[in-house]
Amino acid sequence: MQKRSIIEQMNAFYEKQAPLHDKLMGYTDNARMEQLLAPLIKRFENCIAGQEVLEIACGTGNWTQVLAKRTRSVLATDISPAALDIARSKSYGNTEVTFRIADAYALENVPGTFTAAFAADWWSHIPKSNIVQFVEGVHRKLCTGAKVVFIDMMPSESLDRMFSHYDNEANLIHKRTLPDGQQFYVVKNFPTEEELRDVLDGLADDIEYYEHWSLRRWVLTYTFKSIPTRDSS
Repeated sequence: MQKRSIIEQMNAFYEKQAPLHDKLMGYTDNARMEQLLAPLIKRFENCIAGQEVLEIACGTGNWTQVLAKRTRSVLATDISPAALDIARSKSYGNTEVTFRIADAYALENVPGTFTAAFAADWWSHIPKSNIVQFVEGVHRKLCTGAKVVFIDMMPSESLDRMFSHYDNEANLIHKRTLPDGQQFYVVKNFPTEEELRDVLDGLADDIEYYEHWSLRRWVLTYTFKSIPTRDSS
């Protein structure tokens, strides 16, 4: 299976799953989400307080609502029109929240520069050979000194049951089945703290990594330093 094929399958899966996503994830309302995930939110809310945030892979807007309560503004992006339609229907208080269809690997098409970036449950879906491209793309949208927050899942029994195979670049591949029987394959990697730190070597200050075992989530926060100058010689 080629890398482009798996990315296309993931995009197709999440587009079709969008109307079911909140129910499947148990997100009945934002107040319940805030209560459930409070230990995670406490780990990063100071990083985003009052910031102008670029959110990547916002999905149906559940984390966007969390951000909106704490930030100056949010530009929430996703490649799924169906997910963004649902996100737009939710309440974000008085915070300036806008939505834009965007490929996470082509953020140069997103206007503006931001003082913070955020993505939840996205890193695990990045094929390993795309990680550097993605991180560099995010950093090009940020001011020097911007805060960055990534949150994602840790392995669990329910996720283990979806295991299908490893592909030729050692990505863990899950099989996902929709209620109508359609099946898709998605990347679902579980990076270690060391792997995350290696990606950010020389690019970030104040790196903090946190695991919450009962919630099966990790949180990574850091301060973006600058994009290294490439040697043109």
